[in-house]
Amino acid sequence: MVALNTNRSKQSCFKLNFLQRLSRLHFRCILLGVFVALSLIIYLSVLHARSARTWSVETIVHYQDTTKLHRPKPTLLPFPNSPQQTSHDTISGKQSRRPWLAAVICAAQDVERRMLIRSTWMRLFQDTPFDPRFVVSNPGGVWNETIRYENRTFGDMIVLDHIPEDDITANTIKTLEFYKWLLKSGQKYEFVSKLDTDLWLNAPAFWDRYLVPRLSDSTGQLTARVNRTVIGQLFYSDSGYNTFAHGSMYTVTWDMMQLLVSLQERFNVVTGEDAAVGILMHKGEERANFVNFRGEEKFDYDDADSRGDGSAYARADTHPTAISHALYGDYPIAIHQLKDKNLWMKVAACFTEKGIKPAPTTREPENPPPFRVRWADFLYSTGLSQAYISMFDKIPKELLRYEKGSWVCDNIWNLGKSARGFQ
Repeated sequence: MVALNTNRSKQSCFKLNFLQRLSRLHFRCILLGVFVALSLIIYLSVLHARSARTWSVETIVHYQDTTKLHRPKPTLLPFPNSPQQTSHDTISGKQSRRPWLAAVICAAQDVERRMLIRSTWMRLFQDTPFDPRFVVSNPGGVWNETIRYENRTFGDMIVLDHIPEDDITANTIKTLEFYKWLLKSGQKYEFVSKLDTDLWLNAPAFWDRYLVPRLSDSTGQLTARVNRTVIGQLFYSDSGYNTFAHGSMYTVTWDMMQLLVSLQERFNVVTGEDAAVGILMHKGEERANFVNFRGEEKFDYDDADSRGDGSAYARADTHPTAISHALYGDYPIAIHQLKDKNLWMKVAACFTEKGIKPAPTTREPENPPPFRVRWADFLYSTGLSQAYISMFDKIPKELLRYEKGSWVCDNIWNLGKSARGFQ
């Protein structure tokens, strides 16, 4: 009898424990369902709010609040006279100005990086008809004589002596102030490229693919046969809900530069230097042509995507349209994120004066990429990650529309007949 009661007691305890576990399971399921429902409601509300968004001026630039930087202007002494060397091409015994200016925006103190750029792509591609220049602000103090001596040696410095050399100036108004200086300088170019110091430029490829088709020599001088045109990589800022050419490299026609200067004089926009272009176009209700780089042509260099053989060429399973990858095919024009000198020289080794060298063939299997790359490959292949989508695919579809035979982005960029702005 005692054993029977014990068994019944055990059964009762088992049932009680089972019911308690079941109740906890039901509670967890209900809690999970509530969480999923709330998440769905929040997502739909955010999605609805997003569709009603409009562009805005971003005031946080490189972690600095531009609205709080109301410093008194320092007393800037005029930069000592140090004339530039002029570059000309001789055509049939006549001297002809070069139609393309390649201007690297840099800090006055970054002498070593300027020497690296001069000794690599600027020298390697010197037969391509462009004028190379470095743009610095007023260095002040002991740097004045250093920059003057550097310019007497190389003749390739543009000094904006009316603005100070500091981070916030460099990241906001410096490019537009350079455009103003250029308009007043008495010089004239058909195309003006703005470049960062950590970008390698395949100048002959850019010249042949993008500038030559847009130039005419019918007057005996090479002149642009397009107007109000930007050539670059179309970038979308989610925080500013704004589109513009990615700031590491973009090129404008002379009349486009004139338009931006006139808009800046009207609106005085102080935000990220590349974002300012889009904001000015919105404020002025203007529209311009935009020729978009492909991901294979302009990208951030990722050494982990290379073959692992010591070269900068991409592995077999690369994603060439992604924002970041190694050198792929004969496409590369603008290779960004080369702050490390070793990576810069690794990329430089893949070029001759004619452009990129073909990647050498190898019979040996490639070294496996780092684990983070293999993991990213797996997640992307399963659709769980967007690690390799292109820069253009980050642009919300609602910003694109078809209008009178052309695609328009953000109501300010005419992309032409290609929905992605490719030529």
